[in-house]
Amino acid sequence: MARSKTSFVGRTIVVSAIILTAGALAAAGVGPHFTELSGRDSVTIPGAGLAKGSVRFFSYRDDAGKDIRFILGRDQSGQVHGAFDACRRCAQYGKGYTASNGYLVCRFCGNRYRLNSRTGIGSCAPIELPVHESGNAITVDTSDLKRQRSLF
Repeated sequence: MARSKTSFVGRTIVVSAIILTAGALAAAGVGPHFTELSGRDSVTIPGAGLAKGSVRFFSYRDDAGKDIRFILGRDQSGQVHGAFDACRRCAQYGKGYTASNGYLVCRFCGNRYRLNSRTGIGSCAPIELPVHESGNAITVDTSDLKRQRSLF
């Protein structure tokens, strides 16, 4: 009887480890949460929701139904930066970026960039998105978003 109890406990530990590992692997494939925005000529985001050192992910659906993903971040000096959730080299894989400790990390190749960095390996670097900050509002022109729709 003691042997079967030990065997059951061992199997339970192994099954639990497999479930935890599978959960961790599944979580690793999950990307960031995107806030959906809409607007005719521009989209506006409250500046208060973007603290120094933070990055947020957004999406805009154009008139043709294409979701265009972009990222806004505020550096340590308080300046807002924008980038598309794609780079020219890895955009074809559709994975975009995730954020980690103040860096954007390409979900395909793993390269890391500061949001305000425009240098990278070859063409693998964030593609700048012009943003305008006035008072407590951050505005992105929809024409700038639509200009890069081919990335998505």
